Amino acid sequence: MATYLVGIPAPLRRFDPLIPPGYELIPLGERHLTLIYLGHLEDPREAATRLERAASLSSFKLCFRGLEPFPSPLKPRHLAAVPAGEGRELLEAFRREVEEVTGLSPRDKYHVFRPHVSVARTRLKPTPELFRAVEKAVRRSRAVAEELAVRRLSLFKAESGRVVEVASVNLA
Repeated sequence: MATYLVGIPAPLRRFDPLIPPGYELIPLGERHLTLIYLGHLEDPREAATRLERAASLSSFKLCFRGLEPFPSPLKPRHLAAVPAGEGRELLEAFRREVEEVTGLSPRDKYHVFRPHVSVARTRLKPTPELFRAVEKAVRRSRAVAEELAVRRLSLFKAESGRVVEVASVNLA
């Protein structure tokens, strides 16, 4: 069953060389930062229409520095780039603005906002070797930064392990 989310397209590339064996890079066109997880929608067109209201919001820049294992260091299914400095607070404020102007709000387990852009994923079971490889990648990634110009907000459809943009709006 398809689920939907409002997010920021985020084709970050600078972290790719740090990804250890056993992880698969997420295609650039699928990389995004989830702002609002919507879950299953009966009519995604309504969400797309509401998203258009966000065109009045201002574009901005974000800096990402370093990788973190997600959902946790003990279950490192994804390696994700994380916002640096005040980026998290900026994204929290932007998320509230998007919720206000669109009337869209998060569902289920995603009420806790942990902004990140998944760069790679694995299906490997956690092993001491995997933990060491992840720890090394995380350590090396602290010296890597990438800036992202946030100019567009999108409605994404997630289904069968793929994420596809189905609607978008340019920011002011």
